[in-house]
Amino acid sequence: MFLKSIEWISRGGAYAAAILIFTMSFWITYDVLGRWLLGLGSPWAFDLSEYSLVWMTFLAAPWILHRDGHVRIEIVLDAVGPRVQRVLGVVVTVIAFVACAILTWRTGIAAIEYYQNDVMMARIWYIPRIWPYCIIPIGSAFLCLVFLARLRLYLTEPDPEAVLRRRAGSAHH
Repeated sequence: MFLKSIEWISRGGAYAAAILIFTMSFWITYDVLGRWLLGLGSPWAFDLSEYSLVWMTFLAAPWILHRDGHVRIEIVLDAVGPRVQRVLGVVVTVIAFVACAILTWRTGIAAIEYYQNDVMMARIWYIPRIWPYCIIPIGSAFLCLVFLARLRLYLTEPDPEAVLRRRAGSAHH
């Protein structure tokens, strides 16, 4: 149930990121055509694009990790046997989990401070700073969950790399 929930949540984040990419293409096109044809820029388009890039990254990252679509040095894994692959997988997963947990903690504290101190954006939009950046601790927390699921895979499966290859292969179909 835990693994299905993680897959469902991460897939939802990936769909949300895809929608952001799609809509971002429209407002960037609008901004470019407005500047080129009418000489009128849309200052909001740059800010919105900047915030959307952060949101896309942290919404899609858990799904990409779950589907094993992230960057890996597979030549090292291919050169060693399954036992060393498992050890490397556990070590790398624990390090990545700790890094994401720290990122969740530190950016979560910053988000709380932004909210408590009513810190506003210094750009054209006068909105609370927490809204554009609240996705960082949320996305990092979901990454922690995916890394926990991945750690479980490395600890319980006899050939976890084969399972990850199947996941990655099914993501391309």
